[in-house]
Amino acid sequence: MKFNQKSLGHRIILKPKIEKVSKGGIVLARGEREQAVNTNQGEVFMIGPSCWDDMDTKPDIKVGDKVYYARYGAMTIKPEGSEDFLVMANDQDILVGYTE
Repeated sequence: MKFNQKSLGHRIILKPKIEKVSKGGIVLARGEREQAVNTNQGEVFMIGPSCWDDMDTKPDIKVGDKVYYARYGAMTIKPEGSEDFLVMANDQDILVGYTE
């Protein structure tokens, strides 16, 4: 499946941060779908063509950046045969980029 970037408008698609093993080395029993729904971190996968057009200063966010986002500002989708993705309802739901 391929997403149509032009159809995104002011939305952003993220890959949610999913951890299969904790930092301490414990295997996490939660499923990927549950983690995708219960996280507020992700990696930018695709940016709509009109994101941040209404802002005076556009944030320096690009594909591949890691970000925090408003937890309830996204819808989880899982295209057939693919991983989980998050579609942000609004470009302003991206709160801040970060590095590890």
